Amino acid sequence: MPESEDEMIGPFFVYIIETADGTYYTGQTNNLFRRFTEHTSGNSKSARYLRAHKPEFLVHLEEFGTRGEAMKRERRIQRSRKLKLSLVGPRRDIREVIASEKSYR
Repeated sequence: MPESEDEMIGPFFVYIIETADGTYYTGQTNNLFRRFTEHTSGNSKSARYLRAHKPEFLVHLEEFGTRGEAMKRERRIQRSRKLKLSLVGPRRDIREVIASEKSYR
């Protein structure tokens, strides 16, 4: 199935979200506003993990030029808890991140 035009346009981002219960979720997207809105809505487009674990804070964000680079980095982070924990930085409320991303539109 071909990707939509929106899915092919960069930049691409890899992010780590801290949930209300203190666990971490790693994901990637080329549209932070859309993806974080989906995550906080809890609807079927949200990640299954985040439907059960309420997303609270963005704790890490990286930018890549291609989807392939972002996917490779996402997999590396997901496979290493030690790496994931080393990347956790200052907490930004995910709703504030959504609001700031919306202001760029």
